[in-house]
Amino acid sequence: MTYVRDLGSVDLWRYSEQRSQRRRTARARRRRMRRIGVPLAMLVSAAGTGAPAFAGTAKSGHTTRRAAASRQHQRILRLHSTGPDVVHLQRLLGVTPDGVFGHHTLHAVKRFQREAGLLVDGQVGPLTWAALQRQNRGRPGERILEVGSDGAAVAAVQRRLEIPDDGVFGPVTLAAVEAFQRTHGLVVDGQVGPFTMRALRAAGHWRAPRTHARAPAHHRPRHHRHHRRSHRPARLGLGERAVHTAEQYLGVPYVWGGEGPSGFDCSGLVQYVYGKLGVHLPRTSYAQYNAGRHVSRGDLRPGDLVFFDALGHVGIYIGGGRFIHAPHTGTRVQIGTLAGWYDAHWAGATRVT
Repeated sequence: MTYVRDLGSVDLWRYSEQRSQRRRTARARRRRMRRIGVPLAMLVSAAGTGAPAFAGTAKSGHTTRRAAASRQHQRILRLHSTGPDVVHLQRLLGVTPDGVFGHHTLHAVKRFQREAGLLVDGQVGPLTWAALQRQNRGRPGERILEVGSDGAAVAAVQRRLEIPDDGVFGPVTLAAVEAFQRTHGLVVDGQVGPFTMRALRAAGHWRAPRTHARAPAHHRPRHHRHHRRSHRPARLGLGERAVHTAEQYLGVPYVWGGEGPSGFDCSGLVQYVYGKLGVHLPRTSYAQYNAGRHVSRGDLRPGDLVFFDALGHVGIYIGGGRFIHAPHTGTRVQIGTLAGWYDAHWAGATRVT
């Protein structure tokens, strides 16, 4: 027997309408429960741990403020950005703080990123902000002191080394720092960074051994029994004279486009040093690369020009894997080493003759 629904029945239509209404009500209830489900779960979780419902909010107040403070300068800045964040950036970089992210600021940012081993994209994001703040402001003790540095921080180091505290990081301070590093198992680089500073604080006061400043090799007396000492002064080559000339400008501030003597950029320093010796070199690092004979890295001699970053940066080699250069805005003429970023971005060398 087949059952046939009577579509004309009023009861059938009423039942169908009530069933549809019940389904719509159930769907609406499920939607409401989904909307309040997450907050309810969080409340139940807080209650389950025995903590007051608002404890998390009150407890995280300081954390939230710290996070907000750390995000204060997290805005990503790029070419044509403007505002107070750009002014702050320019002050960290040591360029004119006009509040406009122009090509001058862009060049300074790229130079800093290159020097810090960051992605060189010209944009100031969280990583570049953090590196800028570490290098330019930093925490006490993170400032690196080296030849050419001066001020109260240098005087404090000199007092710990028990040498005259004139506040100038010169040859006497360099010799004392190297002696301290050597006797305390540190890297002997003559720079007072975080590790050397920490060791100095732990040592209290340390008296450097009384040694005379190291003289150049050609001035050191030799006492060989079977060799007669010659009193004829050795004649310095062009490269060695260039090194001695460049050393006189350690500590001079980096200035974009600077040609000395009160400020240099990298190629300006090279041109100025060799110009003092009567040798005219081109102005840019790219042109200076072709101003002499190219030499291999294993054949470097003092005075050779060393190039990095696809010829975008140049310095004067002084021997022992070190070179004098003007790195970037916010720094000074200083001694660098052929390691780290400079090793990875080596581009070649030229011997000026």
